[in-house]
Amino acid sequence: MRRVALLAATLSAMLLVSAHAAPIDANALSVIDGDTIDVGPHRYWMVGYDTPEIRTPRRKVSADERALATLAKGRFTELLRSGALDLTEVTCSCPVSTIGTRKCNGGRKCGVLLFNGRNIGEALVAEELAVPFVCGETRCPRMPGWPKIIELQFPSRRPQ
Repeated sequence: MRRVALLAATLSAMLLVSAHAAPIDANALSVIDGDTIDVGPHRYWMVGYDTPEIRTPRRKVSADERALATLAKGRFTELLRSGALDLTEVTCSCPVSTIGTRKCNGGRKCGVLLFNGRNIGEALVAEELAVPFVCGETRCPRMPGWPKIIELQFPSRRPQ
């Protein structure tokens, strides 16, 4: 619970220093995974949280992680259809000279997506489909270790 409160405070602070939110139609979005969307020609990574990977070139994704990632993507999609949406583009946590390039967040823009005034990341964290992931001004911490998170979250799945 403390984790969710910390995330809420951090995301609220980020909204105060970012550009203003713009209403967006859910039909204008394409969901890539639980924390990435396409809006027209632009790909956005939602900041403040991280969801498991469906696939990634960085490492092998386990069947358990892929299954949880699929659930997160599905829930993200449901939430998009549950009310008014506002997308706020925020500055990515990269050195200024790399923003907008592949060296910064794989070339994705960064954003915060609200549905009915609530941050979509907060909802996914509260439902244990995501974890808080807060970056600094010019860099992010190491990506969450999803295999370990899943092992701790679902102890019955541990090998005997």
